[in-house]
Amino acid sequence: MESKSKKRINQELPPGATPLDAEDLEGLIPRYITTRRELNDAEFKNISEASKRFFLSRKKFQFTISSLYKTHKEMFGKVWTWAGKKRKTEKNIGVDKNQIDVELKKTIDDLECWLKQDKNTVEISARLHHRLVYIHPFNNGNGRWARFIVNLFLKDHLNAYLDFPEDELLLTTKIRKNYIEALKEADDLNYKPLIDFHEKYISSFTK
Repeated sequence: MESKSKKRINQELPPGATPLDAEDLEGLIPRYITTRRELNDAEFKNISEASKRFFLSRKKFQFTISSLYKTHKEMFGKVWTWAGKKRKTEKNIGVDKNQIDVELKKTIDDLECWLKQDKNTVEISARLHHRLVYIHPFNNGNGRWARFIVNLFLKDHLNAYLDFPEDELLLTTKIRKNYIEALKEADDLNYKPLIDFHEKYISSFTK
């Protein structure tokens, strides 16, 4: 049964966030965590360590299903036992759990096509961003994982990254509200708000 202390982790969720159910919470590794803030801090530390490994590497990121799962594991593996494993339940957002790998493969194939069509790189990053969030492969951390993957793509193809205000995106803020609205617009194939969001935060590694 989900403990009262663990239930506190689901309190004060920002709009659009996916609550963690009792089974998800059983996968929490650091036993001291009982609040959303403690959880955010632990995940931030894990993600920071993963960022150093990925963004200091000279190797190009290979877009395969296994590498997408592995990246989530690297980002959250010190916090959750289920990090890097696709969800086994339905959430308030995301494709059917049985279609996750199918949709990821379609996204990888589409990415190759977009690159061959010589589409604008920032537009591609926005489309990729939306698709990964829409699929929602994991129990949690999908938004941060999608933004991380997008930055790996931009690093390789534009020597740039999106300096997202991650603190703002984890809270109930105007920035998060605009971000969620941009993703919803992309659900209806209007990518302009999300492209604008990307353009606002893009930064070069050479600066």
